[in-house]
Amino acid sequence: MADVRPFRGLRYNTEIVGELSNIVSPPFDTIPPELQRSLHLRSPYNVVRLEAGERLSSDTDQDNRYTRSAALFADWMNKAILVREESPAFYLVQHTFMSRGREMSRLELMARVRLEEYERRVVLPHEYTRDEDKRDRLALMDACNANFSPIMCLYRDGELRLSSTFRLVMAGPPIMDFSDPADQGYRVWKINDQEQITEISEALASRPLYIADGHHRYETALTYRDRTRLGHAGGQGDGDAAFNFMMMGLVEFDDPGLMVLPYHRVLGSLSDEALARVRNKLGEFFDSEDLSGGVQGGLGKLLDEIELRGKDRLVMGLLDPVTSDGYRLLTRKRGVVRDEWSPVGDSEAWILEEQVLKPILGDSLGKCIDYVHDGDEAEEKVSRGEFQMGFFLMPFPLNYGHGATTSSQGHLLLPQAAHRAGD
Repeated sequence: MADVRPFRGLRYNTEIVGELSNIVSPPFDTIPPELQRSLHLRSPYNVVRLEAGERLSSDTDQDNRYTRSAALFADWMNKAILVREESPAFYLVQHTFMSRGREMSRLELMARVRLEEYERRVVLPHEYTRDEDKRDRLALMDACNANFSPIMCLYRDGELRLSSTFRLVMAGPPIMDFSDPADQGYRVWKINDQEQITEISEALASRPLYIADGHHRYETALTYRDRTRLGHAGGQGDGDAAFNFMMMGLVEFDDPGLMVLPYHRVLGSLSDEALARVRNKLGEFFDSEDLSGGVQGGLGKLLDEIELRGKDRLVMGLLDPVTSDGYRLLTRKRGVVRDEWSPVGDSEAWILEEQVLKPILGDSLGKCIDYVHDGDEAEEKVSRGEFQMGFFLMPFPLNYGHGATTSSQGHLLLPQAAHRAGD
């Protein structure tokens, strides 16, 4: 059973920090260096200073991005820049954003949820993780003893039990209403009515939670919990202690604003022979169509075709500047996926890495591939010659049940399989 509870959150003191739009930040793993610097300059209170502080050439074991985050966090608490709520509450967040010309809106319940091992089938993953990313997040948790950002998990509410409760909550005034510099809107309602809290906790108790975004942070929290338990009598500690929980944003599977977007891939540092083998291997699994347009200016058309044709077929975009046409649409051939690959064989990302790239590159794949959530950035990396190929993937269809099936059957996809839209 999922143990979903309210919590005493930390809120910015707006009398000190000013406009909330200046202190918000995208998730740590979607921030390129230039944006990281811009966020640091935007406000001395921007949360990026806690979540993703800058690395300095003078860093040491005693003075580094993690120790600086911890010192800053303590300072903000002492100076009431961050203020703890007097009583536990849930927080309902309405996030409004634009996606390919359409306004989208998503509801997310912020809660603290008990950490569970995957084997218990309470919290379910859908992708593998990388040790390097987990070491980074663990160093931050060790230094600060805090969750600065929620992971996103999905749940099903077929009976609409929570939907009716949320409508009542949203009939009242929000405690926060602001837009960020990207013109994405946020409205936040505080839920501290005990009857509503009980309704929410009970409604979610019997439902599994599927991790949509935040696998590395979740597994880091498990490690942090286990290590912290060792310092308590019997190696268990208080079952209600904070280290047994983590902050999550819970979203209903059928929320119309739920869009779990892909991480695109860029490939580089390959010999001409290896590149030729990759092209040949792609031909075994995919039919290829020239979309013309050359290397410059064709990405929009490519992404439009991926969205259109991906409704009933597994497709993927390829940017290969060495070829005369540059942009190609790859459509998976019928009959090439073996039964034993199901359901992960329904993921073009899995086929690309496990069946195309790994047989050629083996253990060196990790040194040759990078994951980019923004299509324009992936295109630029290839066009500038930093990488040799770009692969553009479809949105990950968690909201259509594929992700739930994959997780429930115990199959895992690749690292960086997906991220949430609006981030």
